[in-house]
Amino acid sequence: MIGAIPNVLLVPPKLGVNSVQELINLARSSPGKLNYASQGSGTTSHLTAELFKSMAGGLQITHIPYKGTAPALTDLLGGQVDMMCDNLGVRLVVASRALGKLKALAVASRKRFAALPDVPALAEVLPGFESLAWFGIVAPPKTPGAIAEKISFSVMEILGMPEVQKRLAELSAEPMGLSPRRPARSCGRKPERWAPSSVPRE
Repeated sequence: MIGAIPNVLLVPPKLGVNSVQELINLARSSPGKLNYASQGSGTTSHLTAELFKSMAGGLQITHIPYKGTAPALTDLLGGQVDMMCDNLGVRLVVASRALGKLKALAVASRKRFAALPDVPALAEVLPGFESLAWFGIVAPPKTPGAIAEKISFSVMEILGMPEVQKRLAELSAEPMGLSPRRPARSCGRKPERWAPSSVPRE
């Protein structure tokens, strides 16, 4: 597992909320009136929002799927939709906040993101909340353990290089460098979090 990018909960200023709790309160007071954009059905932005709805007590917020990030963000920036859980792009978030076009209410990780220290983690309001887009290197199941460990060791060395860490930071990704066994254990815990009972189908 090379790195992970948390999702971030974004809303336009016209929605009039300044925190996750204010958003939850607004959704509870007006069930079914709010909506959220996603990159498309089944994407991380869709699943993160559904997990948010579920863990916040079953909020009624309508899903509007788009064909990719660009059109979804365009309508979010224009205020045509009320919220979006997008993969974190620090430069986009900082620029949008500076221009007053978007508010970042929280990052969908267990702790705050170093590049946005004033943006709380969703887990601060909803304990245990986590939604990360991670990327890594995979190999066939019968790959000898010694070879997998050798590749893993080389990857961890590369992740320690300053130029690689700089590039990962530009992608808003935190380097992980986990051994082959740890990602397997992590993936083994995912079905419980993303079970059909937690994330309803469209």
